[in-house]
Amino acid sequence: MNGTFPSENPRQRPHPLKRIGELREKYLLPQPPPLLAVAGARNAGKSTLINALLQEDISPVDVLPATPCSIFFFHGQSFSVSAGRFKPVHSRQGLASLLRRGDIHAGRVDVTLPNPWLRICTLIDTPGLDAASQSHLVEKTLAPADHILYLFHQRGMDEQDRLFLHRLKGSLSRPGSKRISFWINCNCGRPDGSALTATREALGEIFGREIPVNYLNTRDAESIENLRLFVEVELAFITLKELEKFFSGEDRHIPRRLAGTLAIGEDGPFLNAFWSIYERARDALETSQLFASLQQVRLEIREKLAAYNRKVPAVAASPAGMENTWQAVSFPVLKERLLNLLQRLLEAPFLRSPATRERLAELAGSLAGDRFYVTLWGPFSSGKSTFLNALMQEELLPAQDKSTTSTLVRLHHGAEKVAVIHYPRELTLFLVEEREGNAYLCREELVTLYRWLNNPGLLKDLRQMEACTGGRYSRVNAAELAALLIQTQNLFRSPALPGNIYNHVPAITRPISLKRAALAVTAVRLHFHHVREKVFHLADPGELAEFRRLMITPEEAMLIEAIDIHHPAEMLKLATFVDSPGIDSVHTRYARKVAEWLRNSDLHLIFFNGRHMLSPVHREFLRQEIPPERERDNCFYVVNFADTLNLSERERVATWLRRELAPAASREIHFISALDALKDGKNLAFNRLLRQLEQAILIQRGEKILLRRIDQIGELLAVEARKSPPVGRLLEKYSRELEDIRLILKRPGGYRIWRTPASLRKG
Repeated sequence: MNGTFPSENPRQRPHPLKRIGELREKYLLPQPPPLLAVAGARNAGKSTLINALLQEDISPVDVLPATPCSIFFFHGQSFSVSAGRFKPVHSRQGLASLLRRGDIHAGRVDVTLPNPWLRICTLIDTPGLDAASQSHLVEKTLAPADHILYLFHQRGMDEQDRLFLHRLKGSLSRPGSKRISFWINCNCGRPDGSALTATREALGEIFGREIPVNYLNTRDAESIENLRLFVEVELAFITLKELEKFFSGEDRHIPRRLAGTLAIGEDGPFLNAFWSIYERARDALETSQLFASLQQVRLEIREKLAAYNRKVPAVAASPAGMENTWQAVSFPVLKERLLNLLQRLLEAPFLRSPATRERLAELAGSLAGDRFYVTLWGPFSSGKSTFLNALMQEELLPAQDKSTTSTLVRLHHGAEKVAVIHYPRELTLFLVEEREGNAYLCREELVTLYRWLNNPGLLKDLRQMEACTGGRYSRVNAAELAALLIQTQNLFRSPALPGNIYNHVPAITRPISLKRAALAVTAVRLHFHHVREKVFHLADPGELAEFRRLMITPEEAMLIEAIDIHHPAEMLKLATFVDSPGIDSVHTRYARKVAEWLRNSDLHLIFFNGRHMLSPVHREFLRQEIPPERERDNCFYVVNFADTLNLSERERVATWLRRELAPAASREIHFISALDALKDGKNLAFNRLLRQLEQAILIQRGEKILLRRIDQIGELLAVEARKSPPVGRLLEKYSRELEDIRLILKRPGGYRIWRTPASLRKG
């Protein structure tokens, strides 16, 4: 192949690619090769992909962001690195050192090396999307690229991706969807396909038509080989277009050149000149024919990619009901016994002091209202639901690569596995949200609202509907609301799409000014005749399947106000665990819902994805919602997907997080694999985290709440005993019962089997 394409064995590549390479070497060599850029979220695997294409480790790879600026890779005779005012370096170690400099972020680094792949393209490695300023720099870098490989993390598109792609689409001189291919890097374990579907739908909304998205695994040789072949084919199409442009200019000169050959008298020079013209004409004809051949190769590659997408296996369910070897302090039982004790004291005829009886009644009321919540929050697809499934040791909560949890799910201790879905009497659905000074249409909410309007059962339950326009709510019926929704979607529709499309929300929408958005329906308020609940017995496979379906179906999930699950898991005796929506989902209402709830939470489990650390939305949310004075005592930091990190990477992640999360640097960072813990209830890292959680809950809930109540009750009983020795003898059994509860709460935390004192046994 004359060094044109990087395959060692030409038979591994279809003939059209080889021939196109030969034609490029022959006619286009003075021109620079096409620009191939790799872009996407931080830690999505862009640098790993660059190295896979080059088949050598050049671009720096780290579990933390390691590409501070754009890196251009050119073909050259020797390895060299240049970066503006910085001194050139000629070693890979020098490149790594240069990229670690703090003042390199706004610059550009050029790397030349003798790699055969760089004969067919110039590669661009871009930094991950972060701050707005950096995103604009990436956008500027991508503008001249001939093809862009856009890489998503395994969880698919998030809010940062969506905002960036909205801007990128508008800045490209040619149609963006023609020059970009989209890939989901499934390097965090087996994907379930949900992120693939969700990302395709979101891209269709942005670009206005169906957009192909494929799975890629930068750790899998088959996947990388498919990608390399895909890239070669796309670059070959770009080369063919350049050849076609070149030969179209040559065609105009052929008659003049033929006429010139007739003036050559000698046979040898005549034949050489004529053969040169003939060869160019033959190559021009072959170039036009190669388009059809290359199109066939493209179809074969797309079928290979589709086959790889179909190979995605489902995550195996874990065995349910694994035997526990420990028991935790049951706060519900202890609280029940304390309330029972207080009730018996209030009914005791020998306790006559009005002041004491009034104080005991106050303590009973305060104790009855006591709740202790442990809230899990963080990015979507960081493993929160899988963590809770591991805690219950069975897969009850749905967990997908895409954003799944759309409401608060509260897990309580209970003897039976029961889920209760709560529906509100009043529900407000926001259709427009403000971002960066513009108004954006909440497309999924609008689609859901159309489905509700076509649901006779739901309409029957509605008492009243109100639409908010210009900041004011007014009562409307179904027909009036449908007309207002058409008006709203037409405000946001692309000029290329026809208007007045009832019951069909356009796949592509555009941001509009806030002034123009005043004409839109910004929210819809629904009033129902009564508050409803649905109860599911989760031990029944059919009811479990229906419960999971309601949680993941958008038009069903948006109607849900909250979910309560009762389960006999030992850890739930300690506290109520709360699963929350991902804060950086494309649905920004989720972040608002989490922020409102966190004020009610007593202890936080803050989750991070080990392969997608601390997105800008996550960092900003942390800074806003966790006051510094609460960080040390009330927060646990959990890095999930730890099975994908080696020891060195874990240390680097921990150091980086402590720096980012200061002043909470003293808090331990827990590295776990929730999926491994779901499969094996004896997982060491998972159980270690649970032990520390138990200790924290015992300290905060036991010492700060229950022990304080016990002390207050004991002081009242002691006062009454001093007043009257006969009453004191009657109160001795109550004092012994209080002391039994105190001993349980004061025992050291950790997994332990404890014998329930006789005074606390039921019956």
